[in-house]
Amino acid sequence: MAGKRVLFIVEDDVDDFELFYAYYRMLEEGYKPVIASHAKYTDILRLDPATGSVLRAERRIRGKRGAEFNVDITYAEALDMEWDALVVPGGRSPERARLYREAVMLVNRIAGDDKPVLAICHGPLLLASAGILEGRRVTGHPGIADDLKNAGALYTGGPAERDGCIVTARHTTTVHEGLRLFLEVLRRNPCREPPSR
Repeated sequence: MAGKRVLFIVEDDVDDFELFYAYYRMLEEGYKPVIASHAKYTDILRLDPATGSVLRAERRIRGKRGAEFNVDITYAEALDMEWDALVVPGGRSPERARLYREAVMLVNRIAGDDKPVLAICHGPLLLASAGILEGRRVTGHPGIADDLKNAGALYTGGPAERDGCIVTARHTTTVHEGLRLFLEVLRRNPCREPPSR
């Protein structure tokens, strides 16, 4: 497990709790969580008084409850790296992330390599945009049930579901159940074997 990296796809209005909980659970288990977003820097310039240089300000992601998070890498940078797993926290973040081609490509590549994927609450929206839900048992926030069904998924509305390498959690209140399943998958990857139900 040492050195295994878990990519988090995150945009503004992410559900702070879902990101915090999953991020710190990965750290506790010995994984290295890495936050990716569409950009690392803002268009705002700042003067470094020590050097006189004009620099672009580092971008911080703002969660829907007001927490702020640093961006470690961009989606484009993440595409050039190997990942052991993927986490997509909810909030409005997945809705925003699916507008970036590189984010969708990351989901396709990581899921296509049979690596574990966790999507929480609204997170399955990004999986739907990547076209990887056809015929899979999933859950998610009830407000996206039609989106998931339209993507060909078998929406259950349960607290958490595992279908192969893909784990989904319905809501912030069930994220612990989704993480329990996700950690089971991470520990015994490859995860092609049938889900335990």
